[in-house]
Amino acid sequence: MVYGSRQIAVNFTGRKFKIAIVIGSLVLAFLLVIFSPTFRIEEVVIHGNLHVSRADIIERLALTNTSNIFMFNTNAAHDRIMGNLYIGDVTFRRDFPNRLYVTVLERRFSAYVEHTPGNILLLDDVGRVLSVRSVMSESLPILEGLQFNRWQLGEILNVENATDFDNIVLYTQLLIAHGLIHQVTNINVSDPFNIRILVNYMEFHVGGVSDADEKVRTIAAMLEHSPDAGMLRGYVDMRVRRSEYFFRILQ
Repeated sequence: MVYGSRQIAVNFTGRKFKIAIVIGSLVLAFLLVIFSPTFRIEEVVIHGNLHVSRADIIERLALTNTSNIFMFNTNAAHDRIMGNLYIGDVTFRRDFPNRLYVTVLERRFSAYVEHTPGNILLLDDVGRVLSVRSVMSESLPILEGLQFNRWQLGEILNVENATDFDNIVLYTQLLIAHGLIHQVTNINVSDPFNIRILVNYMEFHVGGVSDADEKVRTIAAMLEHSPDAGMLRGYVDMRVRRSEYFFRILQ
């Protein structure tokens, strides 16, 4: 009986060894396949980049000639790409065997603020400082009347009166939503009770943020029906809600 038990144990051990050999062979074959040149990333397709160059995104992906599509670390690549302040989010999609899709969501530029003579801060639509520039390369409004002592790239502009800043951010968001952000030249919040939105020499006195969306819709309609709006000098008083508004020409 003892001999028989030993024989069964030997047979069982031999069977386990064979199973291990088979599993090991399968794992090795699998690894050889996924790490073969077939699955090296050969093509990168990038969508959504308007202000961020393809070269910058490619550099932040940190790909090499042997980068494997299975082993590509999306979390690390996400963090590197998000180091560009113009980008608000990025997603990846693998297209086997060797194509990588990268979709970026850029932050929306909203306005400029003069910091010091010759230095202009570019803000996004929540008031975050994206960059410091010496020239205004995009057609965006200049924010006037804001008081601030310090700022930091990638952070919301720290102004003395946060409520005033929230109000002006709301208007920039509405101007973006209604397609007017590139027509507006200035937004003045020197008087928090009478925010002024300027299209060259044409001023819209919108007061505070009450009925802000309706006021911006009205501005859009007036500009649409005034082809020479950029040449007009005057203002529209919209501080009090009315059924119709009148443009007052300044001499």
